[in-house]
Amino acid sequence: MGVVKELGNNDGGVKHGALLARLCDAVAAKDRTVMAGVRADMLADMSAEQLVDAVGVSAMFHMMNRVANATGTPLDPIMSQAGPAISEAIGASGFHSRADTPEAKP
Repeated sequence: MGVVKELGNNDGGVKHGALLARLCDAVAAKDRTVMAGVRADMLADMSAEQLVDAVGVSAMFHMMNRVANATGTPLDPIMSQAGPAISEAIGASGFHSRADTPEAKP
């Protein structure tokens, strides 16, 4: 089971939500075989344009997180709780830039 589904194993009330969660997990896993399977499933249920949009949104969130990290923006309480499990699961615990993000204050 992937990181996203560990946090809520549902579709979030969003059309194709479970499939989009699989996409997030596949992107984080950086496994070409897993990504190829998710891409095939997405193209079976969604249009190519929707797939491109979903990947674009994922890339934009990644960019925004990098900018927030670079500026030292602290994590909010929800991410402070979920963050360590996510970081460990995707192998981000060893990133040098992690030291730049201060802990959230309650």
